Amino acid sequence: MAIFEAILYPHRSLGRRGYIILGAGTALIMGAYAMTFLIIGAWPIFGFIGAEWLLFWYLFSRHFRGDRRAERLRLFQDRLVVERIDAKGRFQAFSLQPYWLQVVLARAADVDNALYLRSHGKQIEIGAFLSEPERRDFAGELTRILDRHRDGAYGRQPV
Repeated sequence: MAIFEAILYPHRSLGRRGYIILGAGTALIMGAYAMTFLIIGAWPIFGFIGAEWLLFWYLFSRHFRGDRRAERLRLFQDRLVVERIDAKGRFQAFSLQPYWLQVVLARAADVDNALYLRSHGKQIEIGAFLSEPERRDFAGELTRILDRHRDGAYGRQPV
């Protein structure tokens, strides 16, 4: 059983419902412009507006589906497991020993800081898609959790 679990994923400002509303709204507005040009006899512009909307919808839907990145960190008594799904949906898993694990926030004061987990010569970057304050906050929280774990605050469970 996991002592601690965190799931990290990129912020999405637009959900599925908003995506549909945006697509329908742009279709209505561009359709009204296209019909206006069709009525006044500028029929080639009607086709260009339709093609422009189809391109917009295609690119926006690719963007909406494309960012499936996520990271799941689970702390057990004897290991910290990092499971990662990249933007193309590929899965990777890493296991680190938590007693010697260091949480390293490189360039902590900079906007382009980076968060690493380091143990036994291995270094894994986590939360690359998070904002700078989110990385800083998560580094502090993970450090506190690991310190409590090392101090035995969670107690020993039978193996």
